[in-house]
Amino acid sequence: MSGFELIAGLAGAAGTVVQTLGTLQAGKEQEARYLYDQKVQNQQADEARAASQRDAAARYREGRLMASQQRAAIAGSGGSLTDASVIDLMSDTQDEVNLAAETEIFKGEQQARGLSDAAKLSGMNAKTAVSSSKWQAAGGLFSGISNMYSRFGQQARATAPATGSNLIYG
Repeated sequence: MSGFELIAGLAGAAGTVVQTLGTLQAGKEQEARYLYDQKVQNQQADEARAASQRDAAARYREGRLMASQQRAAIAGSGGSLTDASVIDLMSDTQDEVNLAAETEIFKGEQQARGLSDAAKLSGMNAKTAVSSSKWQAAGGLFSGISNMYSRFGQQARATAPATGSNLIYG
């Protein structure tokens, strides 16, 4: 094996190792991106739930204020809070307040479920990224070894020029 062939073989081996390590590092970086996305999506899901609870609490406060205003208006007009139509009106108001608050919570839960699902998907993508990079790295490593064997291995030896002197007419 000449000096050039040795250098070419070493360069090929080094290139294969560097490519393999680069593929593994790319997989780790992609995993880190997916895990970061997962963390952010989980935080956003928690915030969606908390925001919906705050909105529901605001609807309940508005309902209490509205009920207080209704009672004051009824009392100010000389009406009775025990009157059946007043009780029905206040009951309807309370039902609407409850519906509005529960709707806020439902919207927040729906948004949080979507974000939680996206977070789960990011977690699965992180695992897939690492696994995929390992398989790609292994494939690149075996391909590099195969290429080096093709260039410098048994096939190269079989086609190497003869080193002795064989005289045809001698």
